[in-house]
Amino acid sequence: MFTMLVVSMTSCVTTNKGFQSSPVVSRNVNLDPIKADIKVDEEKKIKGESSSSYFLIFRVSGDKSFADGVNYSTDASASFAQQLNPLRLISAGRLNKVRGAAAYKALQSGDFDVLVHPNYTTTLKNYIIFKKYTVSVEGYGAKYENFRTEKQKIILLENGKEIIVQD
Repeated sequence: MFTMLVVSMTSCVTTNKGFQSSPVVSRNVNLDPIKADIKVDEEKKIKGESSSSYFLIFRVSGDKSFADGVNYSTDASASFAQQLNPLRLISAGRLNKVRGAAAYKALQSGDFDVLVHPNYTTTLKNYIIFKKYTVSVEGYGAKYENFRTEKQKIILLENGKEIIVQD
Protein backbone atom coordinates (compact mmCIF):
# COMPACT_ATOMS: atom_id res chain seq x y z
CA MET A 1 0.00 0.00 0.00
CA PHE A 2 1.31 3.37 -1.03
CA THR A 3 0.88 6.28 1.39
CA MET A 4 1.27 9.76 0.08
CA LEU A 5 2.24 12.64 2.32
CA VAL A 6 1.16 16.05 1.10
CA VAL A 7 2.69 19.11 2.63
CA SER A 8 0.91 22.37 2.10
CA MET A 9 2.42 25.75 2.74
CA THR A 10 0.33 28.86 3.14
CA SER A 11 1.12 32.46 3.80
CA CYS A 12 -0.48 35.84 4.10
CA VAL A 13 0.20 38.42 1.44
CA THR A 14 0.20 42.18 1.80
CA THR A 15 0.65 44.38 -1.21
CA ASN A 16 1.74 47.98 -1.07
CA LYS A 17 2.11 50.06 -4.19
CA GLY A 18 3.76 53.43 -4.17
CA PHE A 19 2.82 56.31 -6.43
CA GLN A 20 4.45 59.64 -7.05
CA SER A 21 2.23 62.65 -6.56
CA SER A 22 2.52 66.33 -7.07
CA PRO A 23 0.19 69.08 -5.92
CA VAL A 24 -1.67 70.91 -8.66
CA VAL A 25 -1.09 74.62 -8.46
CA SER A 26 -3.61 76.71 -10.32
CA ARG A 27 -3.78 80.42 -9.88
CA ASN A 28 -7.12 80.69 -11.67
CA VAL A 29 -9.17 78.79 -9.09
CA ASN A 30 -10.99 80.81 -6.46
CA LEU A 31 -12.53 78.86 -3.62
CA ASP A 32 -15.01 80.32 -1.19
CA PRO A 33 -14.18 79.31 2.38
CA ILE A 34 -16.55 76.87 4.05
CA LYS A 35 -17.75 77.99 7.45
CA ALA A 36 -19.65 76.12 10.15
CA ASP A 37 -20.99 76.82 13.61
CA ILE A 38 -19.96 74.65 16.54
CA LYS A 39 -22.78 73.86 18.96
CA VAL A 40 -21.27 72.86 22.30
CA ASP A 41 -23.33 70.84 24.77
CA GLU A 42 -22.43 72.64 27.99
CA GLU A 43 -24.94 70.69 30.09
CA LYS A 44 -22.64 67.77 30.84
CA LYS A 45 -19.08 66.71 30.28
CA ILE A 46 -18.24 63.62 28.30
CA LYS A 47 -15.57 61.18 29.45
CA GLY A 48 -13.44 58.43 27.95
CA GLU A 49 -10.70 56.17 29.24
CA SER A 50 -8.26 53.82 27.55
CA SER A 51 -5.34 51.62 28.56
CA SER A 52 -2.63 49.80 26.64
CA SER A 53 -0.04 47.35 27.94
CA TYR A 54 3.34 46.63 26.37
CA PHE A 55 5.80 43.81 26.96
CA LEU A 56 9.18 44.96 25.71
CA ILE A 57 8.24 46.55 22.35
CA PHE A 58 5.10 44.47 21.77
CA ARG A 59 1.61 45.70 22.57
CA VAL A 60 -0.22 42.93 24.41
CA SER A 61 -3.52 44.69 25.13
CA GLY A 62 -5.36 47.87 24.30
CA ASP A 63 -8.12 49.46 22.26
CA LYS A 64 -8.34 49.18 18.49
CA SER A 65 -10.40 52.31 17.75
CA PHE A 66 -8.81 55.74 17.76
CA ALA A 67 -9.74 59.34 17.04
CA ASP A 68 -7.24 60.60 14.45
CA GLY A 69 -6.18 64.20 14.18
CA VAL A 70 -6.49 64.95 17.88
CA ASN A 71 -4.29 67.86 18.93
CA TYR A 72 -3.20 68.07 22.53
CA SER A 73 -2.79 71.51 24.08
CA THR A 74 -0.15 70.18 26.46
CA ASP A 75 1.57 67.71 24.21
CA ALA A 76 4.29 65.94 26.17
CA SER A 77 5.41 64.14 23.02
CA ALA A 78 6.62 67.41 21.49
CA SER A 79 9.29 67.76 24.17
CA PHE A 80 10.18 64.08 23.69
CA ALA A 81 10.63 64.55 19.95
CA GLN A 82 12.90 67.55 20.45
CA GLN A 83 15.34 65.40 22.37
CA LEU A 84 15.40 62.76 19.58
CA ASN A 85 15.72 59.97 22.09
CA PRO A 86 14.39 56.83 20.34
CA LEU A 87 12.90 55.40 23.53
CA ARG A 88 11.06 58.62 24.27
CA LEU A 89 9.81 58.82 20.68
CA ILE A 90 8.38 55.30 21.03
CA SER A 91 6.81 56.23 24.36
CA ALA A 92 5.29 59.39 22.86
CA GLY A 93 3.79 57.40 19.96
CA ARG A 94 2.28 54.90 22.38
CA LEU A 95 0.87 57.67 24.55
CA ASN A 96 -0.71 59.41 21.55
CA LYS A 97 -2.46 56.17 20.55
CA VAL A 98 -3.91 55.75 24.04
CA ARG A 99 -4.99 59.41 24.08
CA GLY A 100 -6.66 58.95 20.70
CA ALA A 101 -8.51 55.87 21.97
CA ALA A 102 -9.73 57.75 25.05
CA ALA A 103 -10.92 60.66 22.88
CA TYR A 104 -12.69 58.20 20.56
CA LYS A 105 -14.55 56.64 23.49
CA ALA A 106 -15.58 60.07 24.80
CA LEU A 107 -16.89 61.16 21.38
CA GLN A 108 -18.79 57.88 20.94
CA SER A 109 -20.81 58.59 24.09
CA GLY A 110 -23.08 60.84 22.01
CA ASP A 111 -23.55 62.23 18.51
CA PHE A 112 -20.50 64.51 18.63
CA ASP A 113 -18.01 65.71 16.02
CA VAL A 114 -15.43 67.37 18.25
CA LEU A 115 -14.16 67.32 21.83
CA VAL A 116 -14.02 70.85 23.24
CA HIS A 117 -11.70 71.84 26.10
CA PRO A 118 -10.41 68.31 26.78
CA ASN A 119 -8.47 67.61 29.97
CA TYR A 120 -6.25 64.52 29.83
CA THR A 121 -4.98 62.59 32.83
CA THR A 122 -2.14 60.22 32.03
CA THR A 123 -0.70 57.43 34.16
CA LEU A 124 2.32 55.30 33.24
CA LYS A 125 3.15 52.20 35.24
CA ASN A 126 6.70 51.20 34.34
CA TYR A 127 7.97 47.77 35.36
CA ILE A 128 11.10 47.97 33.14
CA ILE A 129 10.08 45.30 30.59
CA PHE A 130 6.32 45.81 31.05
CA LYS A 131 4.59 49.18 30.71
CA LYS A 132 0.95 50.15 31.11
CA TYR A 133 -0.37 53.48 29.81
CA THR A 134 -3.75 54.70 31.07
CA VAL A 135 -5.36 57.90 29.82
CA SER A 136 -8.68 59.43 30.81
CA VAL A 137 -10.16 62.47 29.10
CA GLU A 138 -12.98 64.77 30.08
CA GLY A 139 -14.41 67.64 28.03
CA TYR A 140 -17.51 68.93 26.26
CA GLY A 141 -19.03 67.31 23.20
CA ALA A 142 -19.82 69.52 20.23
CA LYS A 143 -21.44 69.16 16.81
CA TYR A 144 -20.76 71.10 13.59
CA GLU A 145 -23.88 72.81 12.22
CA ASN A 146 -24.93 75.32 9.61
CA PHE A 147 -22.32 74.60 6.93
CA ARG A 148 -22.11 77.45 4.44
CA THR A 149 -19.82 79.17 2.00
CA GLU A 150 -19.23 82.85 2.24
CA LYS A 151 -18.03 84.64 -0.81
CA GLN A 152 -15.13 86.98 -0.31
CA LYS A 153 -14.85 90.43 -1.79
CA ILE A 154 -11.53 92.13 -2.26
CA ILE A 155 -11.68 95.89 -1.98
CA LEU A 156 -8.77 97.94 -3.24
CA LEU A 157 -8.31 101.21 -1.42
CA GLU A 158 -6.84 104.33 -3.00
CA ASN A 159 -3.56 103.88 -1.13
CA GLY A 160 -3.12 100.39 -2.70
CA LYS A 161 -4.09 98.32 0.34
CA GLU A 162 -6.39 95.32 -0.05
CA ILE A 163 -9.23 94.52 2.34
CA ILE A 164 -10.99 91.15 2.22
CA VAL A 165 -14.56 91.18 3.49
CA GLN A 166 -17.24 88.50 3.63
CA ASP A 167 -20.60 88.83 1.86
